[in-house]
Amino acid sequence: MKRQFIALLSIILIFLSPILTAVTAKATTTESKEVWPDGPNVFAESAIVMEASTGLILYEKNINEVHYPASITKIMTALLALENSNLGEIVTFSKNAVFDVDLDSSRIGIDVDEQLTMQQSLYGILLESANEVSYAVAEHVAGSADEFAKMMTARAKSLGCLNTNFVNPHGLHDENHYTSCYDMALITREAMKNDTFRKIFSSRTYQIPPTNIQSEIRYLRNHHKFVLQQDYRYDDCIGGKTGYTSNSKFTLVSVAKRGDLELICVIMRDDSTAHQYTDTQKLFDFAFDNFSIYPIADLESSQILTESPMFTRYNPLLSEISSPILTDEKGYLVLPNSASFEDAKKEVTFYPASEQTTTPQNNTVIGNISYTYSGKYVGGADILYHNNHPLQLKQAVTEKNNPTAAPSNSSAEKSDKNLRPIILGGIVGLFVIIIILYFVLVEAPRLRRKNAYYKKRAKRKSYKGDDYLDL
Repeated sequence: MKRQFIALLSIILIFLSPILTAVTAKATTTESKEVWPDGPNVFAESAIVMEASTGLILYEKNINEVHYPASITKIMTALLALENSNLGEIVTFSKNAVFDVDLDSSRIGIDVDEQLTMQQSLYGILLESANEVSYAVAEHVAGSADEFAKMMTARAKSLGCLNTNFVNPHGLHDENHYTSCYDMALITREAMKNDTFRKIFSSRTYQIPPTNIQSEIRYLRNHHKFVLQQDYRYDDCIGGKTGYTSNSKFTLVSVAKRGDLELICVIMRDDSTAHQYTDTQKLFDFAFDNFSIYPIADLESSQILTESPMFTRYNPLLSEISSPILTDEKGYLVLPNSASFEDAKKEVTFYPASEQTTTPQNNTVIGNISYTYSGKYVGGADILYHNNHPLQLKQAVTEKNNPTAAPSNSSAEKSDKNLRPIILGGIVGLFVIIIILYFVLVEAPRLRRKNAYYKKRAKRKSYKGDDYLDL
C-alpha cells in the first residue's frame, strides 16, 4: 500500500511540473524584459532627459533638488509673454527696466523710453539673454516685475512644478528664486508647444532694426553653442538657453530632435562651460541610442474598434475598412530598445457623453488609450470620432468606463486570461488521472479481494448444504 501511494504521488508531481515550469518561466520572462537602461555619469549636480511628447523621464540625477536657475529663468518669461501679448505690441522701456538690473549683466544696451516690438524683445531675451529686456517685458505684461514673477510661479504650479519659486523675470541671483531640473523640463516642454517660441529658441542670429532712439542695427547672437554650432556641436539640437551666476554655476537647457523623438535635457549646477555641453551630449546620445518612439495611430487604429463599447451596436458603421473611430496621430509610445510594443501594458478608457470634447478638426474625443512599462507611463493617445455631430455613447458597465489616475495592467490581465484555460484544463486532467490511478491502484485490488472472499464463502456454504465430509 505504501509503494502504491508513493507511485501515485510521483505521477502527480511529474504531471504538475510542466505547468509550474511554464507559469514560472512566463513570470520570469516578463520581469526580465522590463529593464530600464542605465545612463552615463555626468559632472552636473542635477540632470534630466525628458521625452517631449509623453513627458517620460529617460534619465534622471537629483531631478527634484532645488538650485538657482540663472538665465534659464527666461524660458518661463518668454512663455508668459507669448501667452499674454501679441508679437506686434510695443514695449516701452522704463527707467526701472534699464537701471534696476545689474549694469554688468547680460544686456543689449536699451535706453530709457526706447521702444521695441514684443517680437524683437523676445529675440533679445532668448538669444542675448538681455536682462533689461526681460524686466521691460514683465512690466508690459503685468504692470510690474513683482506681479509678473507671481504669474511665473503660478504658471509653473499649473504645469505640475513642485519645487519652483520665481521672484524676478531674468534670473539674477536671489535666495528665494529657485527651481529644479524636473520643473525646468516641464516648463520647457510647455514652451516648445508654442510655434513662435520654437522658432526663436532655435534661431542662431537676429537683427533689431533702428528704433525711436537707436539709429543703428542691433545684431543678436544665440549664446547656446549647440545652436550657434561653434566650439561644441550637436547636429540634432533644435534650441537651447544658457545660464550662469557665481551662485548657480552653469545651467543649460537644450532640446534635440531625431525623427519623431524629441528630447529635453536640463543641466543644473555644472562646474564648467565645457562640462555642461559634454554632459548634455552624453545624455542626448544615451537617450537616442537606447529608446525608440512609435506612433500609436499606426499600432492601434484597427484594434480600437474591438475595444469600443459601440462596436457591436453599430457594427455596420464601424467596419475596419472605413470607420469614423481613429487614434490621434499626435499620440506616441516610447520604449527602451530592449522592449517591444507587446511588452507595454495597455488600458483603454471611453468617456461618457458629458466628458467628451471636440477638436478643431471636428473630431470628438471619446476616450483615451494609455500604456505603462516598468511602472512608468510611456505614452498615450486620444480616441477620436470623426463626425459632424458629437457621438453620444451609452456605456456598458465595464472596467473600461472607469478611468483611473494611473494606467492599469490590462495587458498582463489578458496574458493571464490566455494562460488560465491551460491551467484549468491541466487541473481537470490531473483530477481525472488521480481518479483513474486511485481506481487502478487501490479500488480495483480491493474489489478483487472482496470478490475472492465472497466466492470462498459461497463455496463453504455449498459444502455444508451437501453434507460434504472430507475423510
